[in-house]
Amino acid sequence: MRWFRRKAADRPLMVDPARQAALIADLQRRYGGHVPDRFQDQAGSLARLLGDDDGLAVANRIVHEVAEQAHDDLQAQAGARGYGLDRRNYRALYRQSGLQYRLTDVPSGLHPYIHLAAALAAIEANAKRAMVLTDPNWLLIHTLELLDLTVSGWEFGRVPVSTDAARLTSRLIAAATRMRLTENDPPALPPGIRELMRTNRTRNVHDRAGAVVGVINVGEQARTSFLI
Repeated sequence: MRWFRRKAADRPLMVDPARQAALIADLQRRYGGHVPDRFQDQAGSLARLLGDDDGLAVANRIVHEVAEQAHDDLQAQAGARGYGLDRRNYRALYRQSGLQYRLTDVPSGLHPYIHLAAALAAIEANAKRAMVLTDPNWLLIHTLELLDLTVSGWEFGRVPVSTDAARLTSRLIAAATRMRLTENDPPALPPGIRELMRTNRTRNVHDRAGAVVGVINVGEQARTSFLI
């Protein structure tokens, strides 16, 4: 596996760990499933708070924490059923086990369609700066893991495709694409993503009432974005 070289920042980093901790507490209090506003509206509002260095550091942390906690949770469930887990290829686990796990099951206190979606929007808007603030290789890897995990649930776990999940998937692809374009020599795409890119399946997208409101073809989206 190739690794990104950490680039120097264009301007000095302006980070304050105390402010970041306060921002995380605030975003969990003011945004989430307990708030009556639409997930999409909350994500858009929150993304606007994550544009400076502290905000981008928090956005990176959200991506890392959701990916790590999803991995730990899935690893425990897979182990209990006698399956191994390669986090580069969640498709293999889903194909074998038929797990119906989804990101909304992650016990992180971070809502995938609000906190994670906002974090990805902030990172996509300022990928170069965000990648200076963390290990850029792992930021990209975790983003791709979350894409693999989400779509594998649709394909092998019979998880229905909601409008929020479809929107998050497009956001994951967009953020990963921007990260890859930021580097001259990004690492190879993981096996699960390469397999996804060879698919060409259109899936119905459902609203909260269960009605079909559109379609999505993630394999086509991934090919169009990652083969630039």
